[in-house]
Amino acid sequence: MLGHYAEKAVVKLGEILQTMSGWIAFAAFFVADYFAGHAFIVGLAVVVTIMDAVWGIAVSIKQGKFTLSELARLTIAKLAVYGCALTVFVGLDKVTDTVISGSFVGAAIVLVEFWSCCASMLIIYPHILFLRLMKKALIGEIASKLHISEEEVEKVFIEAEKKKRVKK
Repeated sequence: MLGHYAEKAVVKLGEILQTMSGWIAFAAFFVADYFAGHAFIVGLAVVVTIMDAVWGIAVSIKQGKFTLSELARLTIAKLAVYGCALTVFVGLDKVTDTVISGSFVGAAIVLVEFWSCCASMLIIYPHILFLRLMKKALIGEIASKLHISEEEVEKVFIEAEKKKRVKK
């Protein structure tokens, strides 16, 4: 009796996997099941990576050097690297029956991407207090985003402070 139902299930699965939409659904269900215990941190990592891309677009537009293709390649590469890292550490969590390593790696990814977002935000909004508190620590990140030296970034901030004082 049970063998009859198993045979029917295998036949139905074969029919489903004969279409592209069947394979896409299979892959989506497989990925959703694999990351089930880590859905929040995986989703947060994706959202923060996309948020960094959006802030990167804003900086590029402010500079007048907007290149969507370069940004898209970088964001896709980041998502691929982060996805590989999360896949490995979530797999380790499944083997050890924990959620510690996947959550730790996911949190590290989120913090790195947020750090990058803060540098972009500081370029656009240099007078916001929260961002100004991190200004010294973000100078290297800003220099790499703008392709200039750290000394030039410091000069720009000093000039902006002088302009702000003159307006008062």
